[in-house]
Amino acid sequence: MSQGLTFALLSLLLYGVWGFSYKLLSLKGIQGEWAVSLVMLLGAILSALIALVRSEPFPIERIGAGWAALALVAASGAVGNIFLIKAMSAPGLSSGVALAVSGAYPLVAALLAYLFFGELLTGVQVIGIAAIVFGVGLLLFK
Repeated sequence: MSQGLTFALLSLLLYGVWGFSYKLLSLKGIQGEWAVSLVMLLGAILSALIALVRSEPFPIERIGAGWAALALVAASGAVGNIFLIKAMSAPGLSSGVALAVSGAYPLVAALLAYLFFGELLTGVQVIGIAAIVFGVGLLLFK
């Protein structure tokens, strides 16, 4: 198994725990914008500590040209997480379905990469995207 696939599978596992943890917070009455703010702040602190422990150099020379992208990542992640936690605590939609629908975000990323960077998908990748759309569609039927 490649290192990239290993990291992707670990990411899958941790995102599953992350989604479950958001539901756990909502069951404890911790939800909304402040919950997301605290989660993201604690995540930023943890990430910075990991970078320090690993002695990863701070990429100051790259950040100057990347502020717009950093702002886009921060804003879309924060607002997306706010919408997710609201969806998970709203009546009429199970947490699993809310996570599955929001977890299909690679479809949006692939479309944007195609539109802005000209990245192409292979036939197998297109079939995989179709399977994701079909699977999420099935989850929405009652």
